[in-house]
Amino acid sequence: MNKNLKKNLIILSSTLVLILLAVFLLLGRKSGTIDYDSKAFAVKDTSNIYKIFIADNYGEKVLLERQTGGYWKVNEQFDAVQKNVNDLLDVIRNISIREPVALSARNNVNKWLATGATKVEIYYYDYRIKIGETKLWKYQNRKTYYIGNVTQDNLGNYAILEGGKDPFIVAMPGFRGFISPYYSPFVNDWRSHNIIKLKISKIKEINVVDFENPDESVHIIRNGNRNFDILTNKNQALSVYDTAKLFDHLSEYRDLNFEFFADDLSKDEKDTVMSMKFKEIIITDTENKSTKITLYYMNNELDTVNYAYDLDFVEQFNKDKFYAVINDNFKEMVICQYFVFDRIIQPLRYYYKESELIAIPK
Repeated sequence: MNKNLKKNLIILSSTLVLILLAVFLLLGRKSGTIDYDSKAFAVKDTSNIYKIFIADNYGEKVLLERQTGGYWKVNEQFDAVQKNVNDLLDVIRNISIREPVALSARNNVNKWLATGATKVEIYYYDYRIKIGETKLWKYQNRKTYYIGNVTQDNLGNYAILEGGKDPFIVAMPGFRGFISPYYSPFVNDWRSHNIIKLKISKIKEINVVDFENPDESVHIIRNGNRNFDILTNKNQALSVYDTAKLFDHLSEYRDLNFEFFADDLSKDEKDTVMSMKFKEIIITDTENKSTKITLYYMNNELDTVNYAYDLDFVEQFNKDKFYAVINDNFKEMVICQYFVFDRIIQPLRYYYKESELIAIPK
């Protein structure tokens, strides 16, 4: 027999044996109880994700959609908090199966997942052929799974893939905790807290109305390209004022944000808040678009059950936070910090050249 032919037959036989062995091992693994892809829940390339839908069994749901330019929208209406979206994408990329649920617990876990899990649908672009950097036949893909209760050690969540029979415990490697909070179905957890983003060059006019001391109201109006006048409530311009304090004020509108949505207030509590209006700020840009911020005091909450107070020495109003309504949207009240607003709610005398007032919470 030709030596080359003999050599080729040996190579061919060895290759066939290895293929058969590989098939045997693969079939054997698939029939076992411990076989799973640890990254079955993950989407490796999150830059290809264009939509994420999250919903619970109580009617709460959120649709996150990537926009041109890379920013995200919430429910087709609101700008999303980019950091929150980035954190979620990080979880989606790194989520891993820690271990299968024990056989003895699977029935109970499946029941929990059927009644109390959060559904997650991830829509992304994928490719039929991927060889190194070469990617061909782009198509729209979807991955759906259900995130359930926290495990007893607080280091994972029960979860199951759509169409799957067996639940798993999932976690994010390197993160000590559970990941379910990242999959929030509540719209306000994703909405941007920004009130206004406006450069000084785009500010036309600002009117800060003081309802308690009208004479301390402040009216700022553009006078030329780089100059502003400060007017009293009698429409009289200050002949001299502290320009540094004025531009500190104007610069706050470059990125002004509130802290929280006050979505836990009852109707009676809202009515009480509405009676405590103390200031109003109206910012008008060079295109005559206005943003209105109405400020309301927040009552101090006293723990009268565990502590006794001398009410003569207790402040009635919270010195750190207050409520606000944006553009007369009274259905949505928000909570703001004086620390953020202290430079824009100061009285008129704060801008006097000789004034010794500093921008501190009221």
